[in-house]
Amino acid sequence: MCTSITITSKEGQVFYGRTMDFNMGMFGEDPGTLTSILTFPKGSKLESQYTPWDSKYAVMGVGSKGTICLYDGVNEAGLSGDLQVLMECTHATSDELAKRNLTGLMAEEFVTYVLSNFKDVADIKEHINEYGLIDQPYKVAGQSIQVPAHYTFVDETGAKIVVEPTNQGGFKVYDSIGIMTNSPEYSWHLTNIRNYISLDNIDPKKPRQISKDVTLSPIEMGTGYGMFGLPGDYTSPSRFVRSTMISNHLDDFSSDDGINQLYSAFRTVMVPRGLERASKEDPLSDFTRYWAGYNLSERRIYVQTCRGIGFSTMKLDPNQKEITNTEIDMSNSAKELS
Repeated sequence: MCTSITITSKEGQVFYGRTMDFNMGMFGEDPGTLTSILTFPKGSKLESQYTPWDSKYAVMGVGSKGTICLYDGVNEAGLSGDLQVLMECTHATSDELAKRNLTGLMAEEFVTYVLSNFKDVADIKEHINEYGLIDQPYKVAGQSIQVPAHYTFVDETGAKIVVEPTNQGGFKVYDSIGIMTNSPEYSWHLTNIRNYISLDNIDPKKPRQISKDVTLSPIEMGTGYGMFGLPGDYTSPSRFVRSTMISNHLDDFSSDDGINQLYSAFRTVMVPRGLERASKEDPLSDFTRYWAGYNLSERRIYVQTCRGIGFSTMKLDPNQKEITNTEIDMSNSAKELS
């Protein structure tokens, strides 16, 4: 379970973020991998487990420490994107991809590949039909995994797409409305959101006569009725609807308040630990392991982990020379007031 949201300030600056909801540890809180902020310089050789490549652009994002796998990130051109689970994802063998003249890529490395090779959404659209996902597990932390995934990308102009590998390893591309969650496929979500066309953010103040015998008055003079009927559970369709309606009814905001507004839009889709389990016996909970927000104009990331309320922030340096792994703050850091 994951959610991504994109919003734009009055000045036209784009802010993009995601929650990473997972049933595996990322910061030592449960068994799993270790997560940090990774940076890859322009021109660096990225050692893929399938076919290595050289990065055309400097890239920064949140990923698995000691690998080239980014879960989300931004490049020096202002293109950002993420990986989320899609159970309808397909893969193909190298021979099958070759017969279709498609270059194979690993699902787990796809975000890194796109951000290190393409400058904007238009660039991705022009070349995405040249690629497909290879049917090869990724080895990390002594395990072999194969993530069923789809991807969202947004650039600093506000152009947005969702890329889904549902065509026998090949990709389908959708223009995005600025929201992505998980299964079903994106086309289903775009249809389902129309079931909520009557939702608005206005509190009714007057009684409503629903028949000649019944008149209903709003509770508390209508307070809290904005978005009345908004689904409140943590399923992918409900998070999609909630994120769409909330992000599109925010007050206009300046760029200085962009990250704050972005974070506020995510509060209702952050999953507390313990609410989602595969079974009664499963000790691991599927919950929000981290939140990441990006100021695309500044090429800056903000990260908050499940281990603490502190934030880490870092700006991409397009002139850096070495691949780096930077630890993320896991503390409950706060200013002590006297």
